[in-house]
Amino acid sequence: MQTITADGPRRPRSVLAAITLGLTRHLPVEMEERRRWALVLGTLTLALVGGSLSATLGLGWKAASALAAVLLGAFSLHTVIRRDAVIARLMLFGLVVGFAELPADAFGVTTTHTLVYWPGGPFLWDSPLYMPLSWLTVIAQLGFIGSRLVTRYGALRATLGLAIFGGINIPLYEIIGRFARYWYYQNTPLLLGVTPHYVILAEALLSLTLPLFACWVISAKPGKIVALGLAQALWIYVAGRIAHALVG
Repeated sequence: MQTITADGPRRPRSVLAAITLGLTRHLPVEMEERRRWALVLGTLTLALVGGSLSATLGLGWKAASALAAVLLGAFSLHTVIRRDAVIARLMLFGLVVGFAELPADAFGVTTTHTLVYWPGGPFLWDSPLYMPLSWLTVIAQLGFIGSRLVTRYGALRATLGLAIFGGINIPLYEIIGRFARYWYYQNTPLLLGVTPHYVILAEALLSLTLPLFACWVISAKPGKIVALGLAQALWIYVAGRIAHALVG
C-alpha cells in the first residue's frame, strides 16, 4: 500500500499494490460515468425499439405518451437513486427546452402548415403533451453525448459530430413518427417522402449550440441552467425559420 512521508507519497511496494492503487483511484468516477453512459445509450435504444414497434403497429399518441413517460421515469429513477447532479442538471435543461420549444412547433403547425399532429390526447398549444416531455429526454441524451465529445475532441469536432449524428438520426425518427401515427408533414419537399429538408437542416443547426451549452449546464446553478434552456429553445425556433426559408 501507499505510504505518505514528509516528502510526499512513496511508490507502492509491490506490483499488486500499484495495480490496486491505479484501479481504485479512479473507480468511483469511472463507475459513475459508465452508469451515465448506460442510461443514455439504454434509453436511446429503448426509444428506437419502442418507436419501431409503435410504427409497425400504428399505435398512435397513447404509445408516444407511454414511451415518453417510461424514458422520463428511467432518467428520474437514475437521478434519485444515484443522486446524480449531472443528469439532474441536464434534465432541468431539457425540461426548459421542451416547453420553451413550443413556439417552434407552432411555427410548423400554424405558420407554415407543414407539420400535422394526429388528433388524440391532451395538447399544449399546438403540440401533444408528449412532445415537450420527449424533448426533455432527447436534450438530456444529446446534451450528455455532446458534452463528452467536447471534453474529448474539442468544441468544433463535437459540434460537427453531433450534427452528423442528428442528420442520420432525425430522418429515422421522422419515419417512426409518420408510421406510428404521431405526426406527418405536408406542403414541403420531403426526403424519402417522409422527412422535410428543412427539418434535417434545422436539426443540424441545433447542434451548433447544444454541445457547448451542455458543457456549461453540467456545472451550472439552476438559474443559469434555465437561462441556457431558454437560449437553446430560442435558437431552435430561429434555426427552424432559417432552415425553412432556405430549403422549405
